[in-house]
Amino acid sequence: MNYSQEGGSNLSERVLLNVGGKKFETTVATLTRVPDTVLAVMVSDRWKTGDEIFIDRDPKHFGKVLNYLRDGDHFVVPSDTEACDELKREAHFYNMPYLSEMCAPMNVDVADIVQWKRDAIEIYWRPFVRYMVDDSLSLPFIYDRNNHTLARCIACEEFQDPKCSYLFDINYTAWEPMRHHMYNMTGEVTQLMGENCCIVSWDNGQQIHLPRSALSKVPGMQHQ
Repeated sequence: MNYSQEGGSNLSERVLLNVGGKKFETTVATLTRVPDTVLAVMVSDRWKTGDEIFIDRDPKHFGKVLNYLRDGDHFVVPSDTEACDELKREAHFYNMPYLSEMCAPMNVDVADIVQWKRDAIEIYWRPFVRYMVDDSLSLPFIYDRNNHTLARCIACEEFQDPKCSYLFDINYTAWEPMRHHMYNMTGEVTQLMGENCCIVSWDNGQQIHLPRSALSKVPGMQHQ
């Protein structure tokens, strides 16, 4: 779709928005990145170069709406439940169903396609590397007790007595690329484990028991 208009506007042109009295500045490209939203229609149908767009809406979460348009699937929703609910209402107003789905409570089910939550990667990347190196593990977190290596899920009562973990001295610096790769990984939920956990089969072939709190569903995707 071509958003060039009379007056010479183009995708890189800046747009000034007044949301409930607070000013925001972005570009035509950002506002039209997701088709058929209220913002895309406003800028493509009615906006002329240099005009200010006024939106009679609370500006509290509008910056997050713009960040969703900029970041797409990599956008991180607020961890606070109230803020997430408020953002979901804004997503509904602006006709952004994928953002609304991202803000919905996490109800991971079998066959859902999931990815790592961005704020969980810093917590999980080292345990995930150890899990990849040691094929005797089925749980990501290990600890030592009385000089014996044990594994336990941090979200449920699942427990394991791995046989090989004590043998591996892992150079995590060499594995640093895996940490970055996790931002782009997707996996399929193959089994639910109680109320808090599930088994995920990742696209690199690894299957692992994980708390659902470490995962987010990929909007609009389910295994066929």
